[in-house]
Amino acid sequence: MILSKRWRSIWTMVPKLDYLEMISDDTNKVVIGGLLGRLLERFFGRNDQKRLWLLRFIDESLQAHKAPVLEALAIGVDRGRHVDVVDVGNWIKKAVHSRVRELGFILRWSAEPTRLPNNLYTCDTLVSLGLSNKILVDVPSPACLPSLKYLILDSGSLVIDSPALKKIFITDHSRDSYSIENEPRLEKANINFRCYPDDRFRTSLSSVMCLELVLSFATFSWFSTIGYSYLMECKIILVHDLDWLQPLMFLLQNSPNLKVLLIDKTFIQVAEELPLSWNQPSSVPGCLSTHLEIFEWREYKGRNEEREFINYIFANSKCLKRAGFSLKSTGNHKDRKNMKDLESMYRVSTSSQLLFSTQVEYMSVSGETRE
Repeated sequence: MILSKRWRSIWTMVPKLDYLEMISDDTNKVVIGGLLGRLLERFFGRNDQKRLWLLRFIDESLQAHKAPVLEALAIGVDRGRHVDVVDVGNWIKKAVHSRVRELGFILRWSAEPTRLPNNLYTCDTLVSLGLSNKILVDVPSPACLPSLKYLILDSGSLVIDSPALKKIFITDHSRDSYSIENEPRLEKANINFRCYPDDRFRTSLSSVMCLELVLSFATFSWFSTIGYSYLMECKIILVHDLDWLQPLMFLLQNSPNLKVLLIDKTFIQVAEELPLSWNQPSSVPGCLSTHLEIFEWREYKGRNEEREFINYIFANSKCLKRAGFSLKSTGNHKDRKNMKDLESMYRVSTSSQLLFSTQVEYMSVSGETRE
């Protein structure tokens, strides 16, 4: 707009607007590069003045934008006291009116959290939504986001109140709090976090049919305190060396209809040193006698307790159709010994197959192949 008059109207039709370059670095300074940064340094000097100008620039440029469809809008607003000069609600209303598909907000100011307008939660074009820091996600009723595929929340706590929720995928290492209302009947859950959610969150998992869980101290108790009556497929991922065999037996005891069990240790980076506890249960889990068909283990190392556990699975899984083991390498002596040990184990299911690979594919009950 400064260099050419024809850009005064052309820029208003661009389909993507990104203001994320305007947030601060670790030194708490407003960082703006290139020609714009040098101009602001010359005309405004102080950070507070630059920040005030930026807020007004975002506000006025959004008002001037005329494209009928806004593909993406990303805004990052840094620490500052001048929040009264802008209305975030109007920014979002403008985006929704322009049928936005991707929307991202990072609000790092010192003011109270911002409540978003209700029309955001009924935007039928929104595919991706990311919200961070000083934002209050208070979803009204009714709410409907039929096109939403990706939701990223970076807030202090999360309360889920979605009675019709069927699938949930959560990855969070912040140790923030989680709770869930109305206990939806979840069918599929993929969970990786270190926090300790409330009882309602845990019991909402009792209805899942497919569970993928990164095992941690926070999730150990789930196996002994929750009944998984509907669970058919379960993938346990180990990223730390934990005493995990005994909790896994609790899971088998509480999952009478389990058909597929996958243990994945490919993400453990350190050498295994923590001793494992293995005590053969007094009664055979019902899923082994009547349902378990597929058992797979990625990165099998052949520790004594692990061999005892597998020997127990083989000896009691009457419906087992396939057991697959992924070894780090099939060329060294230890792996060849592990293969022979597994081959020599008694399997009560005489029709079961024993497979070895450097990368076993996971085949679900429905026949879907997963990497």
